[in-house]
Amino acid sequence: MKYFVCFLASIIFIISCTGNDEKVRSDSKLDYYFEEVYNNDLSKNQKLEYLDSAKTIVNLMSDTDSLKIKNVFKVANRYYALLDYDNYLKQSKRVMSLCELQKDSLGIAKAEYYIGDYYFFTSKNDSAYYYYLKAEKKYDKLSDKYNQAKTMLHIAYVLLYEKDFLGSEAQTIKVLKIANSIQEQVLIYECYDNLGRALAGQKNYDKSLEYYFKALQQIGKMGKDVNSPLYETQILNNIGHVYLSQNLFDKALVFYKKALANKKIKELHPALYASVLDYYAYAHFKLHRKDALGDFKEALKIRDSVNDVAGKIKSRIHLAEYYLEGKDSLEAMKLNQKAYDLAKVSHYNKEVLTTLDFFTRIDPDNGLKYAKEYITLSDSLQDQERNTRNKLARIEYETDEIIVEKDKISSQKEKIMYGSLIIAFFGVMLFIIFYQRNKQKQLLLVQEQQQANEEIYQLMLEQQSKLDNVRSFEKKRIARELHDGVMNKLASTRLNLFILNKKTDSETIQKCLTHINEIQNIEKEVRGISHELSNESLFHNQNNFNAILEELCEEQETIYGTKCLREIDQNILWDTVSASIKMNLYRIIQEAMNNCNKYAKAKTLFIKVSLLGNQLTLMIKDDGVGFNVNKVKKGIGLNNIKERASNIGGQFKIFSEIGTGTTLLIKINLAASHE
Repeated sequence: MKYFVCFLASIIFIISCTGNDEKVRSDSKLDYYFEEVYNNDLSKNQKLEYLDSAKTIVNLMSDTDSLKIKNVFKVANRYYALLDYDNYLKQSKRVMSLCELQKDSLGIAKAEYYIGDYYFFTSKNDSAYYYYLKAEKKYDKLSDKYNQAKTMLHIAYVLLYEKDFLGSEAQTIKVLKIANSIQEQVLIYECYDNLGRALAGQKNYDKSLEYYFKALQQIGKMGKDVNSPLYETQILNNIGHVYLSQNLFDKALVFYKKALANKKIKELHPALYASVLDYYAYAHFKLHRKDALGDFKEALKIRDSVNDVAGKIKSRIHLAEYYLEGKDSLEAMKLNQKAYDLAKVSHYNKEVLTTLDFFTRIDPDNGLKYAKEYITLSDSLQDQERNTRNKLARIEYETDEIIVEKDKISSQKEKIMYGSLIIAFFGVMLFIIFYQRNKQKQLLLVQEQQQANEEIYQLMLEQQSKLDNVRSFEKKRIARELHDGVMNKLASTRLNLFILNKKTDSETIQKCLTHINEIQNIEKEVRGISHELSNESLFHNQNNFNAILEELCEEQETIYGTKCLREIDQNILWDTVSASIKMNLYRIIQEAMNNCNKYAKAKTLFIKVSLLGNQLTLMIKDDGVGFNVNKVKKGIGLNNIKERASNIGGQFKIFSEIGTGTTLLIKINLAASHE
């Protein structure tokens, strides 16, 4: 039974390996080396040389490169195809380490599946079962139905080999349900095939044949698959085995003959062809036909050439039986002894029992010795099978326990995480509450400051109004003095001097000299009035806010020595501009001057206030040292300017570079501010 299970799994694995590889690119050495491993024109050693070259290239890749994982899997596949199981295991463990490094759960599951295959094909079924089970649990968590089902089917193969036929049947039915749900036709075929084996093991031959015939029908649903001839030959071979088990040799012969009808099988899979040919000869032999020997010998020759150990044992057992039936005890003993030795070395215990049974028939004189060995081995195998089944059940239980424990730890971690999130949430909420309260306090302070600014500005306006009233009074007084004093004196002097147009005698000239001296007095009087007016001329035809700005600029020049140039649009009707805007503009200019005095080292400061439509623009520019606006953090002064601009709905921009001075630009939409 082990031979058939291993044989089928080997076919499926090799097919899957070759079918899933990428198309070869001629310009890629790595892909070329991989392709050459499957070149049937090369010897095994040549293939291994190409594979070693590919492995060298893959090893040079970074361990964090996801392509390395993919290529190490390819290397492992090809070692498996070349039956180099030791290197296959090394590469499988290597790729699992890489997947763990990259936290690739899917890759880890695949690597565990590969390692399970190694242990299965080296007859270490407890280890195979363990790794298959681990891979299956991971695929289940990843919701990878196809790979989960495929791994579960391999678990069914392990159970079948350990003669747990009921367990294998139950496991395969689970896989079949998944395969039907995802419409995976090849997997459905494999399930039918294994159900046929499991039921044959239970001696339920009718049901076994039913599933084998379903498998034959399933091949037709798999589409154009190059491997269909292999699938069909294997199923026909299995049907023949069922009939052979029932001693229905004629029926068995029919299906073996059908299996041999495909001549390509010998080239595609020599081991499978030799197996069918051997059983075909055996059915002939059981029907007492004379042409069996030639087929027996050809099958043995093929099996020896491909080193099919299980097949070599089976062929020699059949030939030993053939010669025993023909009374050729010496040849029978020779072949049976060789089969016994191979079976013992290879641990094919079932075949060892068969050869011991033949020894009792070939050499009756030593029959008791062979019978004792037979009984001892048979009892040992039964105990071993029982212990193995118990061990497999224990592995499954312990694996489930580990998973439960991991889930428990994960649950605890989740609780800790959720608890931490809740604490963090409440912490953030408390922070937001305190922050909002603090913000509200700041807003109240800002409102109070704005109100205080409004009051200060109103006081300034009242004071300026009083000053304007005094100035107006003084202007009227001076105008009266000019009109009543200077103008009258000039008129009188003009009339007195007019006489010179008529008389030019010395007496008249002497009289006029006194009037000329009066002109000097008038000049002095005009000069005095002029001095009184000189401080007012800059403010002529300006409203209150213009005067405030002018005074601010004069203070800058007087105290700090910075030349302050200003250009104020005379079309601005400051009386229509809100007190808040004027107050903030005043403070912005004041703050800008302060910054200029502290940091800029400027010689000239230029202030321009202009109006275009409803947009009032303030530009303040100096010729100071400047600074990098991207690197220097904005201080309190600049922040105050920005906040004040924002408070009156303005847009604030600053332009500066080292060595080129600084420009502040503030734009205010007066229409929006009035709404």
